[in-house]
Amino acid sequence: MNGVKIKILETIFDKYQQWIAGERFHCHRGCSLCCTQNVLITGVEGQYMYNHILLEKREQWFAERLLLERPSINVQLTTNGFARLCLEKNEDYPEGEPDQATGRCPFLEENCCSVYAARPFSCRGFASSSACHLDGFAHLDERLLVINTVTMQLIEHLGQRGYWGNMLDVLLALAPHQANKAVNEHIGAETEITGAIMRTLTAEPIPGFLLQPEDENEVNRYLQSVFSAKIGGKTIEEIFNNK
Repeated sequence: MNGVKIKILETIFDKYQQWIAGERFHCHRGCSLCCTQNVLITGVEGQYMYNHILLEKREQWFAERLLLERPSINVQLTTNGFARLCLEKNEDYPEGEPDQATGRCPFLEENCCSVYAARPFSCRGFASSSACHLDGFAHLDERLLVINTVTMQLIEHLGQRGYWGNMLDVLLALAPHQANKAVNEHIGAETEITGAIMRTLTAEPIPGFLLQPEDENEVNRYLQSVFSAKIGGKTIEEIFNNK
């Protein structure tokens, strides 16, 4: 995986964290109601997680968790695919997919994330402003939901033409790659890997953002903070425009 993409991903994570630094969330260490297997990631985020696992030499542990029995989760549209469909049809948002029942995330240990430092954006952006255990739902301000969606679109654009889908499927799909040879030796499950690849989608470039007029100023400021960051002498905006 291109090292520049990993650096851009880390920069997006940092800029997002800076943007929400003043927000107050009810989330705390040990609360894990939202930590399910229904997590969507890009191939870039998957490689970021692998880099962390390889650095910590936890390949066998990681492989064992990827191969745990779990429900099959099928996705129909990527985030940018959803935006493209809305913009092409110039209609209201299509109905979302029904919620899919999922089990606990296999990376949870004693109700804490064991890959926290390398967690994908779906996990970083999922938070609640109130105690979600009371009614089973997370509560997030609408403006933060908009920033989260924009961030997901940026990350998908970064990983365009690569894998996009359920976290466990993307991680299995990446296993045979040369960079993940050590993990692949532990997995050695061709049937599971083939099935995972078939369930993934292809990440798409940003077709545009689905914004209400009142969201535009804040989103533009946020995008400027991301695009103006430099990686290897070039701004992220320049790198994105050269794709």
